[in-house]
Amino acid sequence: MLGYDMNIIEKGIRGIFGREFVTRQRKAKYPYFCTVVNSNKKEEVYNSLSTLPTLTEMKDERILAGFSEYTYTVTNKVYATGVKVPRTLFEFDQTGQLRTLVQSLGSRVANFPDKLVYTLMGLSYHDTLGACYDAAKFVEGKTGGVADTGHDLGNGVAQYNGFLGHLTDTLLAAATKTDRDNAIAAFQQDLRIAKAMLLELTDDRGEPWHDDADPEDLLILCHPRAEFFVRTALEGSVINDTSNITVRSVGKILTTPRTEPFVANDDETFHYGTWWLFKIDTPIKPMLFQRFGPRQSFPDTIPESDHEMLQALSSVEIQTIMRTGRDISETTFFDDDFLFGARVLYSAGFGMWQNAIKVDGDD
Repeated sequence: MLGYDMNIIEKGIRGIFGREFVTRQRKAKYPYFCTVVNSNKKEEVYNSLSTLPTLTEMKDERILAGFSEYTYTVTNKVYATGVKVPRTLFEFDQTGQLRTLVQSLGSRVANFPDKLVYTLMGLSYHDTLGACYDAAKFVEGKTGGVADTGHDLGNGVAQYNGFLGHLTDTLLAAATKTDRDNAIAAFQQDLRIAKAMLLELTDDRGEPWHDDADPEDLLILCHPRAEFFVRTALEGSVINDTSNITVRSVGKILTTPRTEPFVANDDETFHYGTWWLFKIDTPIKPMLFQRFGPRQSFPDTIPESDHEMLQALSSVEIQTIMRTGRDISETTFFDDDFLFGARVLYSAGFGMWQNAIKVDGDD
């Protein structure tokens, strides 16, 4: 190994990590429904703007909107991972194991924001851990015989963004064509309710929160076991010999095998039939993803489509301990190991509950 330039080798490892990270980051789900914030301090405090007043005839003086009393703080937390590689494995690696190891590390770090956001979504029913900017649970729903307290924007009107749907685990285990048709019909019924609930939300002055629910502005997140039924309901032109009334009514469908987002509010257990409807064309999306690292400026030679990927990579600290010879590290001297890993400061938070409808599944 003394004949190798360790600086060049370290740069190669960082390059392998970076390429794999960017490749995986392009496939990440969180940017679709999270407002991504580049943070430059320990925590970010979000002051929710009160609803802007509607336009009125100016007879006396202009009506001005100020900041509401609501604040929401998201604190960055340190997350790290790493591996210890025997120096001999590095020296005698003839099968590309080291490259595979570094690629796996890059993939794991790139996928971590999705995990962080999904984990928080799984707490959306929790009285304290699920609290959003208005101090209510992120999902306030009407499930079972008793409704939650509801979201109140200060005008005494309770509003809800969750309900118990008709798509059950039993229907998703459909064994016959009739069962499958019933599962699709159950989702269609829930979708109609969810879209209506979204459009019926109002601000503190009674004005509609959303002016429309165009398909390209809507996204559904569901479990892979529900994906067939969801896609059939949204992409099939004919269902059960009848024209499909919900075809192309939602622009994008995302899935994740993680169970956390699909914990039902009423019984706090995971159900395959639980899913989310997100409105994603708004200034603040349903969820927040916060990463430590100031906004970077990239040369004009780098395509704009790559800026977000490189910004994400710049928030990752890639760490290596790989010194030999006269400058050998203490770790390598005593244990004959090389170390490399990654460190990030990330956090997830709840954005605007008005942009999310959660439909709980059942047994």
